[in-house]
Amino acid sequence: MPSPIDGRLRDAIAAARVRSLAAGRAWADDAAVRAVTARFADVTTLAEGEAVARALVEDAGWVAAMLAPWIARLRDDPLFEPPFKSQRDLLRTGMVLAETPVASVTMAAIDPLAPAARVLPDTVVVGGRVSWTRYLRGGQARLWRWRADRIDEHWHGGIAAPARPLGVQPLGDGAVVRLDGRSDAMLLVDPASAVVSVTITLRPGAAPFLREYDRVGGALVRVATLDDGAARSTMLLTLLRELGQADAEVFDSLSRDPAFFVRWDAMREWLATDARAALPRLQGMTDDPHPDIRAAAQAMLPLVEQRVEPAWPA
Repeated sequence: MPSPIDGRLRDAIAAARVRSLAAGRAWADDAAVRAVTARFADVTTLAEGEAVARALVEDAGWVAAMLAPWIARLRDDPLFEPPFKSQRDLLRTGMVLAETPVASVTMAAIDPLAPAARVLPDTVVVGGRVSWTRYLRGGQARLWRWRADRIDEHWHGGIAAPARPLGVQPLGDGAVVRLDGRSDAMLLVDPASAVVSVTITLRPGAAPFLREYDRVGGALVRVATLDDGAARSTMLLTLLRELGQADAEVFDSLSRDPAFFVRWDAMREWLATDARAALPRLQGMTDDPHPDIRAAAQAMLPLVEQRVEPAWPA
């Protein structure tokens, strides 16, 4: 038989959910949020974005102003859910404070007692975007840094230079750290107490890829696109081929996509579908603007020409 206490708890949670949703709808028009997002309204370049981001993290009083009403509300209403997108893993809890077309403002807390805080990951990530971070609490941690050549500049022929360590930086309370995620990676290690940070990540000037490197040896392990549209295009190509729905017009169009890896994905799928129809476009890609595409096309061309060569009568 259900307990009356269980019923009251369900009702309390449902009522808190209604209050939380109402607060979430009003959040976008919150004065503290508008004060931050307005700073990025006229930003069009990376340099402009960095100037705004640096100014915000160097004088981070706006963080307390933004969070104070919600902290007070949680004290009075423990079931209330603040209107922040949040994510939690084995090491950290993060939330999005504000979002604009050119920047995202996030906050994170790292638990030094979590088992993951004492285990170094196998890889380090070159995230592809420039960011500015203010460590409100440094937790007496250290930052390890690595550098890897930008893949769009130094990956000719599909060979990527390894990431190399740059050194270790002690992390004090109030430290401001710039990370050029187009070429650099960092790893926070050995926190003695809680680490609390606010980060502004900029979209202008981003690299096309996120990269992962082996932490010990520095070898490139994985590459993933940061371009959502390009990622959807490559998935669509595979789906259309599997369904038998893609035609030469689709393949040809995507083989001219601004993202060089989409161009080659389109050619690869086209060759798997109809090598003879793809051959003229493959010949044209030997003069592609990107060196990796030129190299791949030049290597593939004789193989495809041999494959589609007409059979002559004996």
